[in-house]
Amino acid sequence: MKKLAVLFACAALLGAGAAFGGMFSEDPGELTVSGQAFLPDHADCDLFSTGYGALVSYREWFSFPWGVGLSLGISQWQVDDEAEAFKVPYLSDYDGDALVVPVGLSLYFNLIDWDNWNLILETGLQYAFVESSVDLYNDGSDAKERQDVDIGNAVLWNAGIEYEYMVAENLYLLGSVGYQLDVAKGDTEYDGHGVRDASFAAGYARLGAKFLF
Repeated sequence: MKKLAVLFACAALLGAGAAFGGMFSEDPGELTVSGQAFLPDHADCDLFSTGYGALVSYREWFSFPWGVGLSLGISQWQVDDEAEAFKVPYLSDYDGDALVVPVGLSLYFNLIDWDNWNLILETGLQYAFVESSVDLYNDGSDAKERQDVDIGNAVLWNAGIEYEYMVAENLYLLGSVGYQLDVAKGDTEYDGHGVRDASFAAGYARLGAKFLF
């Protein structure tokens, strides 16, 4: 219930910003909607192979070229079934996925502001709610069965660059690339036993649209 309350509050804040603007400045504000893909590192200690999802953000330019923004995302991270993420010999056959819902605050710098296109730098922090549907096979002496893996919430940091191109009045198409790192990994365990914490570090790419108000 606490997770739902936080998510509804963030969604309401984004909606209010989009509707009324001027939350942080006299600027009317911008709303972006993007699809996103994540490519985690493929070392054998990494649990996930890919991630896909969407991101909604609201931003204002409080002192141009500087801006701030709020974001709410959702993504599904697929387990790499060939991983040996926890480095425990009797744990194998990893399967499933994790639902990740990050809520974040970002800082922007408009590097190039041209007539009909912009190049923008972004960095930010997100608190990520994680719902795990990951499981594995435990071949230990007391188990020999599939067991669920619990992954706690995490804190992430990202940095990226975004290109925007105006296609109509108050409408831009955008694409961005970047990388996110773990600031605090979520506690990870199976059957009450702690293991190497799952990482959500990954490169990302986004495609979407920006609406001006």
